[in-house]
Amino acid sequence: MPNIVNEILLSDLTREFRNMGSCVVVEFGKLQPQHDREIRGQLRAAGIRYRVVRSRLASRAFAELKLDLGAALTGRCGIAIAPKEGAIQAAKILRDWIKKTKDAPLTIKGGVVEGAAYVGAAAQSIADLPDRNTVNGQIVSALSGPARSLASLVGAVAGGMARCIQAKVDAQSKGAAAAAS
Repeated sequence: MPNIVNEILLSDLTREFRNMGSCVVVEFGKLQPQHDREIRGQLRAAGIRYRVVRSRLASRAFAELKLDLGAALTGRCGIAIAPKEGAIQAAKILRDWIKKTKDAPLTIKGGVVEGAAYVGAAAQSIADLPDRNTVNGQIVSALSGPARSLASLVGAVAGGMARCIQAKVDAQSKGAAAAAS
């Protein structure tokens, strides 16, 4: 009977991992029920699904997808499954919760973002990655900066020329007014 249950769980995990956009793998120790509810609530509010998994089955499911997260799947494991690059948001939520909680029994051990597996220290840096909207804003800013500078230079040249012409006209009209008097 356990083999059938494990096969069902493995196929369910494989299907879920195949359809996910990204994920964060955490190891939790003696997590209190109120902490678990708090974490799940914050992740759910962000549209991220949190699931406790058997590390051996999760490791096999990731291996079927050609992702090596074996080093991250030790001890009691939970996986925050998110659409697209939502693992960045999940990692930020978890990092902030860990910082806020005294002696947090939770550590970020691994993750997958856009098909790339991160383990160890690299996984903890997932929270520092910019999300897609931030990157798009940075690209637009980088592209529009030179154009904005060029526009201000062209405007400055035209404005300077206009001021010179106006000064010349003013000088001629003062000279004509002085000659007439």
